[in-house]
Amino acid sequence: MLAFIREGRIVADSLVTQSPEAGFYPAKNSELFKPIAPVAAPAPQAPVTPLGQVSEPNYAQSAEPSVFLIMAEINSDQAMKFLHLIQKLGTAQRLGDTVWLLKASMPIDDIREHLSKSLTRLDRLFVLDSRRNKTAWHNLGADLDERIRDLWVG
Repeated sequence: MLAFIREGRIVADSLVTQSPEAGFYPAKNSELFKPIAPVAAPAPQAPVTPLGQVSEPNYAQSAEPSVFLIMAEINSDQAMKFLHLIQKLGTAQRLGDTVWLLKASMPIDDIREHLSKSLTRLDRLFVLDSRRNKTAWHNLGADLDERIRDLWVG
């Protein structure tokens, strides 16, 4: 079970049991599972103009939560760190070995920056904002970078 937790196959709301006759319960109630509570996105700071006046930035992008599709090839030993970071950003659900859904109220570039902190040069990351039809990625290489831009922009 510990290996499944480390791999992200078991998350806080996964149902587990030590004996089927005793019934199932959320993994977060297990002694082996140490849940990481999601934290709110950091509050944006308004930039200061050269004259000392505070201007209002455009935070419309992060006003409503979005569902992000996250694909990560983690070939290093950073899988657990990545999993912890994704859980801190909002409500996350693992769909497969390399795919997650994340509901969060952050701009896509912030999501990419937070998640890429745990990655090495061996790892790759792609993020899709389903609400705003935007993409962000990390460490995919120049050729793929150009092909994604051509495909997405049109």
